[in-house]
Amino acid sequence: MAIPPPIDGFTRYLMKSKFGAGRDFKVLDPATEEQLFLVDGKMGTRPKADINGPDGQLLYKVKGKLLGIPKRIDVSDAAGEHVAHVHAKPFKFVHDKIEITFANGDEWLVVGNVIEKSYTVDDSHGRHVMQITQKWVTMRDKFIMDVADGVDPGLAFAVMWSIDRWVERD
Repeated sequence: MAIPPPIDGFTRYLMKSKFGAGRDFKVLDPATEEQLFLVDGKMGTRPKADINGPDGQLLYKVKGKLLGIPKRIDVSDAAGEHVAHVHAKPFKFVHDKIEITFANGDEWLVVGNVIEKSYTVDDSHGRHVMQITQKWVTMRDKFIMDVADGVDPGLAFAVMWSIDRWVERD
C-alpha cells in the first residue's frame, strides 16, 4: 500500500529506529531515504538524547526525570537554554494527557494513541503541529512524522523522542 502524500502545509519525514540501548532515530527523506537529522539517544538511568541537524551540529538536548513525581522531560537548545518540558499530571496513565509547555508559555497537547504511534500534537488553538503514524508503514521500526510548516523540525523531533521514551518507561 502506497503512503499517501502529506497534508498541505506539512513536511513529511520518515523516522527509522536504530536498534540499540540508547533509542536512536534516523530522520530520513521519505522519497530518497537520505538521512536528514539524527536523534541520538544516550544510555543511562535518565532518558537523554541529542538532536543533530543535517550537518551533524547539535540543535537540541533532551533530559528526563521519569522516576520522580511528577515525571518530566526537559528540552534545551544547543546553548543549554530551557526551551520546553514534557509533563503529565502525577499518577496518570500513559493514555491520559501528555502536555508540552514551552519557556514562552505556549502549550501543546498530545492527542491519540501514543502506544501505537498514531497521534497528533496540537497547539493551544487546536491546530495540528505534528502528526505521527505507523499506519502506512509496514515495518515496525519505521513511522511517518508530518511537521507543520513554521514548526522547527529539530524541536518536533525532540518532542517526539520524549513522548516515545515516556511511553516506554510507563
